[in-house]
Amino acid sequence: MSRTALRLDLPAGSWLGDVSRTVPAATLRVDETIAVDGDGPVPVDGPDAAGDGATVVATVLVAGTDRDRVGDALREHDRVIRATAVERRGEVRTLRVVARTPAYLPAARAVGLPIESTVEVVDGRATVTVVGDRDRIEAFGRRLAGDGVTVGVAATGGDDPDRTLTEAQRELVFEAVRSGYYDTPRRCTLTELAEANGIAKSTCSETLHRAEGRVMRRFVDGAGSFESSSEETATVEGSGPDTAAPDETDDGDGVDELDANDRNGQEPVRSAATEP
Repeated sequence: MSRTALRLDLPAGSWLGDVSRTVPAATLRVDETIAVDGDGPVPVDGPDAAGDGATVVATVLVAGTDRDRVGDALREHDRVIRATAVERRGEVRTLRVVARTPAYLPAARAVGLPIESTVEVVDGRATVTVVGDRDRIEAFGRRLAGDGVTVGVAATGGDDPDRTLTEAQRELVFEAVRSGYYDTPRRCTLTELAEANGIAKSTCSETLHRAEGRVMRRFVDGAGSFESSSEETATVEGSGPDTAAPDETDDGDGVDELDANDRNGQEPVRSAATEP
């Protein structure tokens, strides 16, 4: 079982392919695709035909430059029934699109291959991530080729269900959760977590901060560009125990109240819970 990212060069006639080629500077991300019985007359042949006359309702997030042109291009395509603007937040536009089922969905269903709900399309090329064995992935590719879709492998991996975090970040976050660092009240201090993982306290703090930032950006999806442009160089795990990040302090947002008590040699004193 492997997680594989595939590049699909969508043929002419595919609404995703045509629209993204019409506005090549925009990035389309297709989320939350739901099959419906039908919502108007749409041609049943061509690269978007699902073989069963299916129609989908999809949430399409649009980023990049010229993103405002995407809605018009969608509404003008003959395989799109409706394209409605849902939200404008920051640099991202969210559209609700009713259209022919993209070829990759019925192909994946036919061979029993799980496909991640998010598909990114830029200038006619879609990136689709699937999870399955080699035989199913190859069968998926053959079906797509029969629909005129050119398939290539972009990346392969193991059973990792989510690449939001780096390996180092993921391991430290898992350990932090297991140790009770994120419990309320905390059962583990930042100092204890760092010592248990053999890293400097500053390194531990920075790694957790970067991981939390990635998770929050993923959660608050649509607030900005799909990829963060501010991701700094990865923390060097070999930092010495006295190495501090440039902005590392024990005050302000980075305060670890348990550590403050540890420095006084006292057990933390907690008042009654104040959270709602």
